[in-house]
Amino acid sequence: MQKQSAGHMKTHFFKVVQTVAQHGSFSEAAAILGCSQSNISYAIKEVEDFFEKRLFIRSRKGCSLTPEGKVINQTFGNIMATLEQLKKMGSAAA
Repeated sequence: MQKQSAGHMKTHFFKVVQTVAQHGSFSEAAAILGCSQSNISYAIKEVEDFFEKRLFIRSRKGCSLTPEGKVINQTFGNIMATLEQLKKMGSAAA
């Protein structure tokens, strides 16, 4: 697997990972985010390829985070919170 450069990791993928983790289902995440299940699968695969780690354990009953996935998901949450703070600071300065 080839790693993508950091510039190719889309922040939308962070939200996809968080939503799948929260709901334990690709199809539920797709419904919540207003996209197709194949879009969710694509985003998860891109993130897994980027980190060269499996994020989710998939089963007929849904999915759950791997230990590595838990760390990545928590980090994505921190990044999204920081980006939101920066966005608010930018809005306040304008």
